[in-house]
Amino acid sequence: MAAVPRVTGSKLLVKIGDGASPEVFTADCLINTSRGIQFQSDTNEFVMPDCDNPDDPAWKSVTKDGLSATISGAGMLYTASVADWFDWYKGDNGKNIQFALNVPLASGGGSWSGSFKLTQFEVTSDGNKEQSTCTVTLVSDGPVAWTDAAA
Repeated sequence: MAAVPRVTGSKLLVKIGDGASPEVFTADCLINTSRGIQFQSDTNEFVMPDCDNPDDPAWKSVTKDGLSATISGAGMLYTASVADWFDWYKGDNGKNIQFALNVPLASGGGSWSGSFKLTQFEVTSDGNKEQSTCTVTLVSDGPVAWTDAAA
């Protein structure tokens, strides 16, 4: 059995598109300590009756109705980016995002991409001597696709 290859957190990057043509994606230093992507689906559940044994408990059947993705990120507060992030939060515009698994194709590298809206923007500190931090949440606005890393 082959060992599981290690992938450090520095290989997961949230890259934001600049809206230009061709679009250039860069990782903002505001997300500098933790980042993640979560996939969700809305479902509908139906109880499928057993016509041969109607008094027995019936199994549920689940159908997927809607798909979405949520990107979370956090880090020490990078003040050079605060105004841009706050402007994005105040508006209803999505930005093209790549959530990159920045490893070679042979190791499974690639990225998820799609339009995302900034739905949560938080700046905090735990005390006068502590570093200020920031957390963000981005929610997909339409389809999210996987693209393999270049060979």
